[in-house]
Amino acid sequence: MYISKFQIANYKSYRDSGEIELKPGFNILTGQNSAGKTALLEALTLQFTPTPHISDQTVPFRGAPPDPTSSARVTFVISGAELVTLFRNAAQRSLPRPKANVSLPSGSAADSSSGGMNAVLREMAGQLKLPVSVRCDRGHASGEVWTLEGTDVLGMYEEDPVNPQTNMRRYYPIQLDQSANLSVADANAGYRNRDQDLRLALAQNLRNRIYRFWAERFIVGLSAFGANSTLTPNAANLPEVLNVLDGNTARFERLNALMREVLPQVRHISVRPIVNNQVQILVWPIDYATEKDYLAIPLNECGSGVAQVLAILYVIVTSEHPQTIIVDEPQSFLHPGAVRKLIEVLKRYPQHQYIFATHAPNVITASDPTTVTIVRSTDDGTKLQAINPRDSGDLKLYLLEIGARLSDVFGADNILWVEGETEEECIPRILSGIAAKSLMGTAIVGIRQTGDFSGRDRKKVLELYRRLSQSNTLLPPALGFIFDQECLSSAEKADLERMGQGLVHFLPRRMYENYLLLPSAIAAVANSINGFRENPVSEDEVRRSLEEKRQNLRYFCKGTRQAPSDWVTTIDGASVLADIFKEMSENRVEYRKTSHSVALTEWVIQNNPEALKEIAQLVTAQLPA
Repeated sequence: MYISKFQIANYKSYRDSGEIELKPGFNILTGQNSAGKTALLEALTLQFTPTPHISDQTVPFRGAPPDPTSSARVTFVISGAELVTLFRNAAQRSLPRPKANVSLPSGSAADSSSGGMNAVLREMAGQLKLPVSVRCDRGHASGEVWTLEGTDVLGMYEEDPVNPQTNMRRYYPIQLDQSANLSVADANAGYRNRDQDLRLALAQNLRNRIYRFWAERFIVGLSAFGANSTLTPNAANLPEVLNVLDGNTARFERLNALMREVLPQVRHISVRPIVNNQVQILVWPIDYATEKDYLAIPLNECGSGVAQVLAILYVIVTSEHPQTIIVDEPQSFLHPGAVRKLIEVLKRYPQHQYIFATHAPNVITASDPTTVTIVRSTDDGTKLQAINPRDSGDLKLYLLEIGARLSDVFGADNILWVEGETEEECIPRILSGIAAKSLMGTAIVGIRQTGDFSGRDRKKVLELYRRLSQSNTLLPPALGFIFDQECLSSAEKADLERMGQGLVHFLPRRMYENYLLLPSAIAAVANSINGFRENPVSEDEVRRSLEEKRQNLRYFCKGTRQAPSDWVTTIDGASVLADIFKEMSENRVEYRKTSHSVALTEWVIQNNPEALKEIAQLVTAQLPA
């Protein structure tokens, strides 16, 4: 069983969510805080409390009564084998008579006679996918009302139309023989209401296979003693079901083995009876073979993640049938490493469907989801937007191409792409220290390359970004790209600017390090480095070294015939700094951009902010007002 389609209406922030598609495997729901993720998970359980959507559209004037009924449309998909199993517990056991001519998936045909119906039932039992589409309305006064959606019957045939005289359909009562074969109980189909339809009974039974584990702390370490082995949706009877499971030694040990995989600090889980006919869960931080149960800790005294993981693992270990398992913000109660381990364990049980609500990139990456849905808050209520996981996979490949990570960009409102890791570290400092500008949701992300970053590489970055920005991905919009000039020609820069469609900008100087060629800054940072050399570095010494290097044509672009007067704009600033550090430290210190450029930037911000004002103005112009 799994949920294939879902839609919620008139519930909390949802006026009408629009229909989303879910699949077997891992399904990710993501979005900003208070966008409506938790409300969606509540609705997915089909156990939600009716809470009408309140907005200008639903309450146009003071005192206007909103529609009191909250609704969910859901399509379950089951197999023929599950249909037979569910049939045993179904309150209603009738299916509508097919239309006169039915084309079956096998290619054969059937009619609306009892013989034709038996042919349909035989083929149903062998199908892998049978859809059950229903609507669940919940209101405080009306209670819970289930209705069928459409006239398609389990994806096999269209039901016979309503009789205009009786306003009812003809139904066949279905029976299950000793060989577990479904068949028509009698030759005559009788008129019945749709509320006696087998599909409604199936849907209500399938609801009991949905488990939601929320982010709040579970207080489930104690419960009454009993013989129930089915975990309640809120896990309140976890001690009871574990106590029952303890009678199945091998399965109980398998549960413990999985717990140790996810949480190695939990060496063992046990249950014991206590007063008032209750049972209690104990968590062993030591090997239980020591028999020192007095060192075991009651579950309610452990971190919330232990109870959450234990309940989730109990469901997957003990379930005889496929379940839908919903987990709200797993990163809120588990360490990132434990989240990855939990996901790897769940992947070994692919018969279950998993729905995770999260804003953590490590959860998305580890789960390799089959669907990704973004929950967005709009003026017309919360909406759901499907993201193609393949496009999201492209996003991860794209980020890998340019050396960035999903965590660098996920959750940002927009991105300002810069040349590299040095700029990524320094530009936020310049904005804060010189421009007094807050990023406010903007991520500044450096494009990291292992080799030289040529014009061809920049074209690749722009082309990959253009391709992905036209797709449905998790990539936030780009505010701009700020590149080094390096030795690009005017034509090459113009070509990149054209490709960037107004988003590409170049530093006025060859590279960021050219703004750091200040004798006082270099001397101060060099002298702050432990073991740089015995005698302090003076500003005059640095000034003489810069004067010498600006006359050396090897520090300029190929083809330069004489040292330019505006040398600080066109010289290879990174190479100059590298050589100064090497020479003045007598080979003791190698210049490192990600540490020494940052130190130089900090010094300039504090002592000579005017030197970085040009960069501050360029970057500020790209940020939202």
